Amino acid sequence: MNLNISILGALVPVFFVILAGYLLRWFQFPGDEFWSRAERLTYFILFPALLFQKTATASMESYTVSLMVLVLILAVFFMAGLLFIIKKWWTSGGPAYTSFFQGSIRFNTYVGLAATFALFGDSGLTIAAIAIAFLIPLMNILCVTVLILFNDQNKGNLQTVFRELIKNPLIIACTSGIILNYTGIGLHPVAEETFSIFGRAALPVGLLSVGAALDVAAARSSGKIVAFSSVLKLIVFPLLMWTISNLLRLDPQLSVIAILFAALPGSPASYILARQLGGDSPLLAGIITVQIVAAMVTFPLVLTLLAV
Repeated sequence: MNLNISILGALVPVFFVILAGYLLRWFQFPGDEFWSRAERLTYFILFPALLFQKTATASMESYTVSLMVLVLILAVFFMAGLLFIIKKWWTSGGPAYTSFFQGSIRFNTYVGLAATFALFGDSGLTIAAIAIAFLIPLMNILCVTVLILFNDQNKGNLQTVFRELIKNPLIIACTSGIILNYTGIGLHPVAEETFSIFGRAALPVGLLSVGAALDVAAARSSGKIVAFSSVLKLIVFPLLMWTISNLLRLDPQLSVIAILFAALPGSPASYILARQLGGDSPLLAGIITVQIVAAMVTFPLVLTLLAV
């Protein structure tokens, strides 16, 4: 597969579906209530079903999963370390910093899975699900902890961190799937097909919801923080992932998937977390919107340059 030729063709439809979601919301079809409910349906049912089915049935032994997980974890911790260093010179307040942190490190899982499937098909989707199974808990621990430490209201504590983690539907789905996989219990064929049907709806509905959630007004009012966060997330993070993948000689396909996830725009779920735990949610809405629009250019470009 010649990635340099096929990346753009594979990824353009993903962003067209996001654009369709934005246009449908702009034309108020089928109504504002639909989009909030579609987002909840995807977050609590469809996406967990996809992750659960993939992690429960994946042939873990067929991939060098442990090395890929190590690369992902190292890159995340290096990026988090860089963001903590930046905090020493931060002057815009705690809530703004928490949104800057989330916007610079979290990834949009819907776009990631859709892009991986477009490039590598079902086998790539399985690898991506395994990656997400480890990344989602790690990202949530980091981001919830930062929100609790640096929001100005001190709304949370360690109990809040634990409570947020154990009720996260994506963490529950990933953990349950991995347990069934490693214990050898697996899924009954009927259950597997049922979850598979739900999972197949996750990507189109999720991408449409991403587009519908774009906040152009917030993006227009954004400033230097948004630009700085976007450069870190869309350029610095994938370069860091590429460097670590090469140093540890990660398998080429796994390396592309790791870089792909690092190059993703920010996650809409971070906006919900910011509202719950005292972050600057309008700033984060601007960061996410700008990153999704910018990623239409940077995402295929970064993958084309680094996936060699």
